[in-house]
Amino acid sequence: MIARVASFEGVNVEAAERTTTEAEAKIRPLVEALDGFEGSLELMSSGGKVLSVTFFDSEENARAAERTFDEELPRQLGDLFKEWGGKRVTVDRYDVVTDSRAARTV
Repeated sequence: MIARVASFEGVNVEAAERTTTEAEAKIRPLVEALDGFEGSLELMSSGGKVLSVTFFDSEENARAAERTFDEELPRQLGDLFKEWGGKRVTVDRYDVVTDSRAARTV
């Protein structure tokens, strides 16, 4: 499994929290339709730092998803992205070595 980790800084936390439901309704269908998608996790600090972690079944599928993240998501989110402010500072991919969440049952 590969984790694609995008980090953002300078995000307007109040705006992001206020519009999370609206943004999620636009983002979720696009991301879940990506080849090899295996889940996601969004983390936000009170200081405006955000980590967006998306899990894929392979490096190939993670790389192929970049166009969606770079072009389609900003287009779909439009004014929400502008309202959130901030900027993406890095995008990295990691091999997932362990995942304790996988062992849990709901």
